[in-house]
Amino acid sequence: MKIKMKKIMKHRLSRILASAVVALLPTLALAQSWSPTKTMTFVVPVAPGSSNDLIARMLSERLPAKLGQAVMVDNRPGASGLVGAASVARSAADGHTIVIVPSDVYMAPILTPKAGGANFDVIKDFTPILTAGSAPVLIVVSPSINVKTPQELVAYLKKNGPTSYGSPGTGSPMNIAGEMFKRSTGTQLNHVPYRGVSPAVNAVLSGELPMSIVSLAGAAPHIAVGKLVPVALVEKQRSELIPNLHTLTESGIPGVETTVFFQILAPAATPAPVIQRLNAEINAILTMPDFKERLRTMGVQPAGGTSADAAKLARDTYARNQQLVKELHIVAE
Repeated sequence: MKIKMKKIMKHRLSRILASAVVALLPTLALAQSWSPTKTMTFVVPVAPGSSNDLIARMLSERLPAKLGQAVMVDNRPGASGLVGAASVARSAADGHTIVIVPSDVYMAPILTPKAGGANFDVIKDFTPILTAGSAPVLIVVSPSINVKTPQELVAYLKKNGPTSYGSPGTGSPMNIAGEMFKRSTGTQLNHVPYRGVSPAVNAVLSGELPMSIVSLAGAAPHIAVGKLVPVALVEKQRSELIPNLHTLTESGIPGVETTVFFQILAPAATPAPVIQRLNAEINAILTMPDFKERLRTMGVQPAGGTSADAAKLARDTYARNQQLVKELHIVAE
């Protein structure tokens, strides 16, 4: 009786496994064979010339050889990336339209819930393909204030009373960093939002402001010639792109950490095999030595990884931003 039952169970298990394999065959085949059937559109939801834009254009040069179709870059700026992102969320979920977003996109809907179009959810309406890279965030000051370290900056701020600092905009990771720095050090800082990194950098270069918090991409050329002084990284750890610059935490000012990153997203209903193919091909490009070097000269650290990694980063960033907006009393301007 026992032998007969074992045979029956074995037979049933074999049938279940066989059915599972059959069910998986279309997915496995699609993962191996999916390719775009027409020109792909790579939406950039910010203006030309930004890090997002340059990464998209660099990828658009390499992807056709891997996917067999041309890739067109389409700039659709507005609402901190939400306008362009919304257009992709509503596009056909077939892999032919993707978007590269800055991490600001996970703050904008918190500050301006109706921006980018109605019924648009920056988390639920996308499937991340991967995180393409990140740009170190740092505090830079004018050489005229004779400050080189975080301790010297704190002393300067406390001596001179209320001081203004620049950032690329309200709710940007740099604005968040400034408000965390203000809270952590007990200094009196007034935020001056600009429309992008370059204007915030220029405000220090021109003497309009003594300091700004910006990404390395916009500050690096001016640091190299001594027109800007880098004080500290506002990151969890040091960056390979500027390895000798300490973090604020290392300098005795803990809890002031943020980052700027760039993610490539597809509409939420995009089939998993399509996401897997795009993820694999873009990851392969990101590991090419010459491609990595081009990114680094732009002040961008290549990233990569899985779709799940990118999705977790998006969710975590959005949740943290919700908390920080309340704690730091950040409001849209």
